[in-house]
Amino acid sequence: MSYTDPPKTSKAKRAANDRWDKENMITLGCKIKREDATIFKEYAQTQDKTANTLLKEFVYKCIKEYQEKNEPKD
Repeated sequence: MSYTDPPKTSKAKRAANDRWDKENMITLGCKIKREDATIFKEYAQTQDKTANTLLKEFVYKCIKEYQEKNEPKD
């Protein structure tokens, strides 16, 4: 192991993380043409972000707008 290698996560910690993810996380996905996915990934790079980050930002923006629109009015 060289000094630049990140510390390894223990098997117990990895298992705990996997259990938490299984109980609390879900993957959203969609199929798009390979060419479109490549263009989107290139776009993400121009924003200094990953495609995953951009998609998560959009999801959270939509959730916020939806919740604000549907908040009970006093």
